[in-house]
Amino acid sequence: VAKTGAYKYEDGTKYIGDWNGRGMKHGAGSMVISDGTRYDGGFQNGLCSGLGVISFPDGA
Repeated sequence: VAKTGAYKYEDGTKYIGDWNGRGMKHGAGSMVISDGTRYDGGFQNGLCSGLGVISFPDGA
């Protein structure tokens, strides 16, 4: 993990967590997509990886 921080993408998606030296989500983090879907868990090279929980806006 190179750093920890937050970023808001142009589409409204928000990410708070760890980043690698190449600027990719990597490590533990939380991502909220613009439709309200949330993922809390692990990331590897920019992708969801390992253990995590997905929560949908409708509670499903």
